[in-house]
Amino acid sequence: MILPEIKVADLLTADQKLVAMMAELRSMPLDFTPIYTYTPDDSLVKAEAAPWIRVTPIPGDRSLASDDERAFEYPRVQVDFWLREENMDRLAEIQEQIYQTLKVGGFYRYYQDRYSDPDLDGCLMVTANFEGFLKRKD
Repeated sequence: MILPEIKVADLLTADQKLVAMMAELRSMPLDFTPIYTYTPDDSLVKAEAAPWIRVTPIPGDRSLASDDERAFEYPRVQVDFWLREENMDRLAEIQEQIYQTLKVGGFYRYYQDRYSDPDLDGCLMVTANFEGFLKRKD
């Protein structure tokens, strides 16, 4: 079974439209796709490297049982991305692309927010929580 944060990161990495959109907005060229399942090291945590995406699991273990066995599980992840404030006009477009990609992959958004990142001048941190659906195959 693949971890939910890995599955979500793989879905986002495979979305060439999203990857191209991020590369177009980045003022620092990268030779890789900056979608992480951890916080990247300090050499990348700067405004010039934005946008990048971080996917992390949300603790909890929602499930439905049948005959005293887990039949369905609802894995949850948080998808954060950073965007330079000068690119705020593209925020909705990136959010929608992430939403559509994860919806096709079986994850549905139930929370979103954004705010200026106090640790990264000139960047917004955009966050959204998604819940998936998994039928157990025991």
